[in-house]
Amino acid sequence: MANDHESNTVAPAVVADTLLAELAPDLAKVGKAVTGRNLPGLGSIYLRKHVWWVSYSFRGKRVRESSYSARESDAVKLLRKRIEEVGKGRRRDPVSENKVRMAALLDGLEADYRNNRRRSAETLAFRLAALREAFGADRALDVTAARIARYRDDRLAQGKAPATVNRELAALRRAFALAVEREALSVAPVVKLLDESDNVRQGFVTPAQFESVVSALPDHLRDVARFGYLTGWRRGEITTLEWRDVDLDAGTITLRREESKNKQPRVVPFLVVPDDGGLTIFGALGELVAKRVKARTVAGDGARFVFHRNGRRLRDFRGAWEAACVAAGRPGLLFHDLRRSAERNLVGAGIDQRVAMAVTGHQTIAVFQRYRIVSDDDVKAALQRVQAPRNGPENGTPIGRERDPGT
Repeated sequence: MANDHESNTVAPAVVADTLLAELAPDLAKVGKAVTGRNLPGLGSIYLRKHVWWVSYSFRGKRVRESSYSARESDAVKLLRKRIEEVGKGRRRDPVSENKVRMAALLDGLEADYRNNRRRSAETLAFRLAALREAFGADRALDVTAARIARYRDDRLAQGKAPATVNRELAALRRAFALAVEREALSVAPVVKLLDESDNVRQGFVTPAQFESVVSALPDHLRDVARFGYLTGWRRGEITTLEWRDVDLDAGTITLRREESKNKQPRVVPFLVVPDDGGLTIFGALGELVAKRVKARTVAGDGARFVFHRNGRRLRDFRGAWEAACVAAGRPGLLFHDLRRSAERNLVGAGIDQRVAMAVTGHQTIAVFQRYRIVSDDDVKAALQRVQAPRNGPENGTPIGRERDPGT
């Protein structure tokens, strides 16, 4: 009886193999069992005591989780689900994401500016200097919203203006956005900008004040300033102006689309009257163009660009501008304030607002009105014009003097 009992007894290992063969027949085949494999872009799966596990990376940490299934397909489904959760619905390689450095993100931002010919590409390095110092050695995943907020507070404590800090934060936000677009990162941290609603500049100069600043500028910058004061063009738009943009026959100056901040071309006319003696140019802008024609060189940057310094292209001249403003008693005046001054002068001269916007390049009335500076002298002049008929010969009575009842 004992022998019969032993012959009917099945070993535990045999039972396990039989059960496995029923649940996962492919894995039970001798010599062909799959114990694990990598899934590119996702992670890996592996077999552990007849149960499939998944392995993936999240924020630099290896995560392992059981699928509670003997089926390989269930493990693959679980891994895909977890990666989608980590990447908010988009598949990325968690291991590669962990290796992304902030230096690479900032380099990518500079490359994007160059490739898209952004006008501010030359000044971007200046904006990124503080960001590289603060975050350049870090992993991108380690730069959290809390760290960015501390950076913002530290920059303000250093005396930086809110507008300056915002330009830096905007660059940082753009760098993260590009990384997400290129699927280097699954998510970007929140970057909150400072409120600049009370930071609207009111800077402008009267003609006399402008001339005092011009007289303190180096010779090669005086025509640049005069052009800005007449047209309201931005500094970068002026320094990129080439002779191919100036049509002396038609009397027009064209700002090319690629050099315009709003990517819209702009045409400004100046008066040209041909006579028997050749080309004659009238008007302040025309006289300025004529002066630049005489300053044009035969070769080099001076032959290509309208404004140059002894045949070399103009670059950053903020130092010279600031020194001239201090010497003229106008410290803190920005070159961009000439844009506000030009708009004020155009409107004050009775130029239709739409025409003035075409000259300066503003696309919306709201922004144009924000730049429109109203001074006390403007208000005084307006009141004088309103009151002029009451003081004129038609009425014959100055304001405040009573009319003689007998007359």
